[in-house]
Amino acid sequence: MPVKPDAPAEGVGAVDRALSILFAFEPGDAGLTLAELSRRTGLYKSTLLRLIASLERARMLVRPGPEARWRLGPALVALGLRAEGGTALLRETVPPVLRRLVAETGESASFYIREGEARLCLLREEGRHAVRDQLPPGTLLPLYRGAAGHVLSGAAEGLSVTIGERDPELAAIAAPVRGSQGLLLGALCLSGTATRLCEARYRAPLEEAVRREAAGLTALLGG
Repeated sequence: MPVKPDAPAEGVGAVDRALSILFAFEPGDAGLTLAELSRRTGLYKSTLLRLIASLERARMLVRPGPEARWRLGPALVALGLRAEGGTALLRETVPPVLRRLVAETGESASFYIREGEARLCLLREEGRHAVRDQLPPGTLLPLYRGAAGHVLSGAAEGLSVTIGERDPELAAIAAPVRGSQGLLLGALCLSGTATRLCEARYRAPLEEAVRREAAGLTALLGG
């Protein structure tokens, strides 16, 4: 459990106050309002709003919906991964999940992380269908199109399904994978042809598989 920083005798006060906002979040917090942040930090709301604006620009805080409720952002995830040896933990834990998904569904399975204003295919297991979505690891795709993009951008809090959004021939199902304190680590994704996935009866067990494996991976990673 991180310890909230005490105000030092010397130092940059604005930095200390900004850090107090980040440390105000506790495990299980889905998001905090301005009033909640003020109560936990002891800062005036006007001061909070100025500091929050800077933290939002750095993607350390995000406000995914129309409500004035903030949560910890993807920049903190990136820093945490670097502190733990980059993406080593993900490269160890995710591939078995991707292989299980392919074995169960036959569709291609991927794990995406946010890379600035794009999404990066970090890990990939190709599907077994002759006609499939083929994508090598390391590929950058648009952040705001496709199921995994909706998850990583905060447009979808849970399972996301898109049919023909990024490419009219392709479809995808994605779910968030979280680490400690609910931080978004990435998006677990199944993708295939729009022809197959547009059928609700075919898609339903795939959605359940993605939801189940994302939940298991979240638990494994401390979420």
